[in-house]
Amino acid sequence: MRVVKPKILGTLKVQLMMSGTYAVINDIKNAPNKLIIPCDNYEHGLEIIERLKKIKLGEVIYT
Repeated sequence: MRVVKPKILGTLKVQLMMSGTYAVINDIKNAPNKLIIPCDNYEHGLEIIERLKKIKLGEVIYT
């Protein structure tokens, strides 16, 4: 999945979704800064959060 870092990142957390899968979600409720990134497990979600914190505005990461 291709993810572009938004201007406002907010507080990121790994959350268990209703379908039983995990996702990285930020606390922003409005587009275009809303993020919902599906991940395989909790550790993979923490890795995605660390990668998002290290990149600059507008850079692209692939999960």
